[in-house]
Amino acid sequence: MHQDEFRYGLLGPVTVVDGAGEAILLTPQQRAILSMLLARRGRAVTADDLVDGVWGHPAPKRAMSILQSQVFELRRKLEPGRRPRTPAAVLASAPGGYRLVTAEDACDIGRFDRYVSEADRAARGGDPEDARRLLRTALSLWRGIPLAGVPGPHADSLRGALAERRLGAVEARIRLDLELGEHAESVPELALLVAEHPLREGLRALLMLALYRGGRQAEALAAYADGRSVLAAELGVEPSTELSDLYQRVLRADPTLAAGVSPAAPAGDPLRADAPQGPTADSYRHPTPAQLPAPPSDFTGRTAAVEHLLAALDADSPQIAVSAMSGLGGVGKTALALHAGHRVRHRYPDGQLHVDLGGTSADPVEPEEVLGRFLRALGLGSVPDGLDKRAALYRSLLAGRRVLVLLDNAADGRQVTPLLPGTPGCAALVTSRVRLSLPSARAFELDVFSDDEALALLSRIVGPARIAAEPEAAAELVAACGRLPLAVRIVGARLAQRPVWTVAGLVDRLTEEQHRLGQIKIGDLAVDATFRLSYDQLPPDLARAFRLASLADGPVFSVPMAASLLDRDERQTETLLEQLVDVGLLEPSGERRYRYHDLLRLFARARAEEAGPTEQGTQGAEADAALDRLVDFCLATVRGAYRLSRPGCTTPDAMATTRATPVRFDDAAAGQEWVRDELDTLLGVLRQAARRSGTRMAPAADLLLALDPFGEGDFLWPYLNGPAAALADSAAVRGDTAAEIRARYMLGGGLWQVGRGAEGRAQVDRALALCRATGDEVMLGQLLNVSALLDGTGATGTPRYESALALLQEAVAVHVRRGNLWGELEARNNTAHPLRQLGHLSQALDGLTDALSRATPLGWTVVRVYMQTGHARTLVELGRPAEAVASYTKALDGCREIGSEHMELLVERGLGEALHELGRYGQAAAHLERSLAGARRLGNDPLEAAVLLSLGTTLFAAGHTERADSSLRAAHSLHVRLGIPLPEPLVTYGAATHDCHEPPRTQGAP
Repeated sequence: MHQDEFRYGLLGPVTVVDGAGEAILLTPQQRAILSMLLARRGRAVTADDLVDGVWGHPAPKRAMSILQSQVFELRRKLEPGRRPRTPAAVLASAPGGYRLVTAEDACDIGRFDRYVSEADRAARGGDPEDARRLLRTALSLWRGIPLAGVPGPHADSLRGALAERRLGAVEARIRLDLELGEHAESVPELALLVAEHPLREGLRALLMLALYRGGRQAEALAAYADGRSVLAAELGVEPSTELSDLYQRVLRADPTLAAGVSPAAPAGDPLRADAPQGPTADSYRHPTPAQLPAPPSDFTGRTAAVEHLLAALDADSPQIAVSAMSGLGGVGKTALALHAGHRVRHRYPDGQLHVDLGGTSADPVEPEEVLGRFLRALGLGSVPDGLDKRAALYRSLLAGRRVLVLLDNAADGRQVTPLLPGTPGCAALVTSRVRLSLPSARAFELDVFSDDEALALLSRIVGPARIAAEPEAAAELVAACGRLPLAVRIVGARLAQRPVWTVAGLVDRLTEEQHRLGQIKIGDLAVDATFRLSYDQLPPDLARAFRLASLADGPVFSVPMAASLLDRDERQTETLLEQLVDVGLLEPSGERRYRYHDLLRLFARARAEEAGPTEQGTQGAEADAALDRLVDFCLATVRGAYRLSRPGCTTPDAMATTRATPVRFDDAAAGQEWVRDELDTLLGVLRQAARRSGTRMAPAADLLLALDPFGEGDFLWPYLNGPAAALADSAAVRGDTAAEIRARYMLGGGLWQVGRGAEGRAQVDRALALCRATGDEVMLGQLLNVSALLDGTGATGTPRYESALALLQEAVAVHVRRGNLWGELEARNNTAHPLRQLGHLSQALDGLTDALSRATPLGWTVVRVYMQTGHARTLVELGRPAEAVASYTKALDGCREIGSEHMELLVERGLGEALHELGRYGQAAAHLERSLAGARRLGNDPLEAAVLLSLGTTLFAAGHTERADSSLRAAHSLHVRLGIPLPEPLVTYGAATHDCHEPPRTQGAP
């Protein structure tokens, strides 16, 4: 059946009639669903909205499945002949919900509205007879109580809205009756209507006029007196100025009230007999309020947000349209609200009200005062005292009208709730820095600009030519502004006022974070001042939380991290953080995780630095103490993860004592995952500890050292090297030798891992010298191990295998002396490499076999994977590749057990080389290519260089000479760039005379 064949009735009991004139029987829930879809006039309704409209809150547990079942049945009734698995044409699916496809005028509500609109045009065109005929036709469509028997809050709301529209049409028709001289005939109907709606002054005015024109002056005056008594008793107010004026005119028998007299009076006055009356005209002729300020002329972007608001501010909605927009100060809430308000003002012809509620001031505007302003704007001369009376009168005046209310800069829900309209047809748009909980409101949070939107605004302010001339600098500038519209507008204005400035020059001024907010200022307009309005309203506990939580570096931070900064338990901390979210100073970012806007974090940190002098000491002492607590918590937690990752290692025992309660882990994988999740914050903590002179150095250096297993397992060295360098230098300046040793150990090993062996050697030598001078055996064994790796791999020139072997033997002795099983096994594993290079293959294999037997009871760990890999490598060099493949496969299982991608890449490389030796070139290349892709992803340049060499050799053997040539050239280039000594095959390959059809012979992996 086609959608054009159906006719729907809502102006009475719900009816659906098909093209043959047959009524379709529906269940109450189906009628409720259908009425919601019809009310939206072809627009989609989400499934969630349908559940809310049919059942309300709380809905039954199975409401969604019941809804789907009822929709299925509705479709079956509306399209009985539709074939299975074909899309519904009448009750169609839409993203997240459904929409009803109907013909024009298929629903009686649409026909009613059309007749009323045509009547309006006829009246304004000077044809009251035709206007009255059209209104009578519209009213004849009513068959009783609209949506009779339909359940649910939506139906209840729509019934009220439709009844109000009918009453407006009746009132307009009666005006036309009076204009056409039917005074006496109108009195009975008006008397009944006034009795039913005693507070509706327009009807009472028409009754007074009809009585007066019918020669019943005394009854007209009595009608006024009765109305005055009702208003006083119900609302505590006097009649409106217009009704009081009519009373005075009736009292003095004003001749202009007589029918047929044409006095010189303002056109359109419904209280004057000769006034042309449109059928929807009000009974008041106070100027229609149009209070919206002008929208910003350079409004830019926000396409999705604008569409959201245009959809939310639906004057035809059967419910009161309330949209509550929250967001950070300076994010552009007011600009968007004004832009959207002007876009929809035609939907609200009875006026637009606006107020700045002063939510960010020390003295927000009281709702009672706002109601007084609104009531006067709506034409009320006498305004009652008291919030409740004003609110009731305000809702009464808005009933039956279409008015948009823009409540800007709200403080809280208490301030806003009395200002919301009480009947459908009106809409309210609320902006606030805090998240408001308002009845039936569609809440959404306005975020900062996208990159494109920020650049578009900057271009509009500065001019497209300047932005096009420096596109990269422009992108950096809006990024430095955190894409906050206010900040972009300010820097744009600064550039516009200074034509000689370059965009790059302004970017340079914003580079230093501590001075950035000071640069984002022009005249009295400043981001700093905007943020301070919110900050100054915070109670002390919340202001402290705002300041101190910002000290956690990284894009996001967790509740446990914040709890250590605040020195509160996690429950108290989460409560405070959620309160900061509610007031728009913090953003949620996942489960128990939060983030600051970049500029807001800078503002908060500046406040933290100002928070002093305190009882703890000088200015900034509050921040120093908070950071010390954060380091303490991080060290306590990472130390626990270290123990699980390196069982048998005694290094954590020598780390600084901690007071915090750590996060506890069930296994090593959980600890590793926590470090991955919190890495940004951990790195930030290290950087801040190095930078601030008031924080304790020793725990920070131990925290860096505690990250050693995770740097190894996840190849974090590119991230750790910067903080390690800063801590090493800071420790040296402060004279903390133990901290300096730890930092230089981490830095030296990290530099070697990323292919900067010469720099790493300098750091390790300095730390080793300090170690020997101070007798610090905690770090001695580990430093000897790293020094041996530098020697054995030729990181600073020609490999020195004998030196490496001697250093490792000393390291073993140190670890044995300290009872550090992990350290001993690690050193024994590394001993295999120089032994292999010196030709002692059997000795290397025996040593690894023995070490593996001791490591196996510890479970799979990084060092055991290293041993298994060394064992396999040694088997390859012994000419036993098949056994090597089995050993590598076991190592690969271990990598996946411990979840180390970096270790897996090392094993993939070795497995590929072993398969090459077996002549299985296709499998070998597959493993090597996986290793290569991972090395590039992690930024492990030395591994990439080694894999390129092995891959090139394998591809030559497989006959893929062009791909092999490309790989070997890349390997040669990368070795040279990193300063890694060229293996013999690449020395030959780099010669100009090299024949690319002669495959080089690769050397084994360490």
